Amino acid sequence: MMKKDLEAIERKCFSVKRKMGLLLALCCLLWACGGAAAAEEEFLYDAGREVAVYLDEMGRSYMTQESEQSDRFLIRYTPATSTTLEAVSVTAHVYEDFASVVGNNLVEPDTSDMLKLYQTLESVNDGVSFVRFLYDANAGVIYPRVDIPYVEGGDFGRMVERYLYLTALVVDQHYDELAALEK
Repeated sequence: MMKKDLEAIERKCFSVKRKMGLLLALCCLLWACGGAAAAEEEFLYDAGREVAVYLDEMGRSYMTQESEQSDRFLIRYTPATSTTLEAVSVTAHVYEDFASVVGNNLVEPDTSDMLKLYQTLESVNDGVSFVRFLYDANAGVIYPRVDIPYVEGGDFGRMVERYLYLTALVVDQHYDELAALEK
């Protein structure tokens, strides 16, 4: 009699464990779906949602940054050629009708010889397609930038991801050249 009672209790425990497991799996699924819906709501523009969807599909690790003007996506890349950079951070500022991919402020150049500064920038920019290195006189820094027009149905998320990568690649390849301009 005791053995039958133990078997019945074991079956009930197994049944309860199975039901609890299914309940937990259902809760996790609902939580994940609710989280995805909440994440979609935080973007200002459809273009930003397209970028997020593509980055998620690619499994790309990124951070979003709050802004009232644009949807911002920050990605960090590990440099392959530069020996002085630890990481290359690139941000996509996504607006309603375009995205602007901007690298962080790379170099605070010595401005005592502006001709040399602009000649070096022009030399670097001549060897680079699409991405441009710019000097911001107000901030006193050199940074890379590229603008991408939004084309509905044009795989915008993929285009932005590619330009994020290309910008980081160009920074990696030309950082040492630009760092020679530092104060």
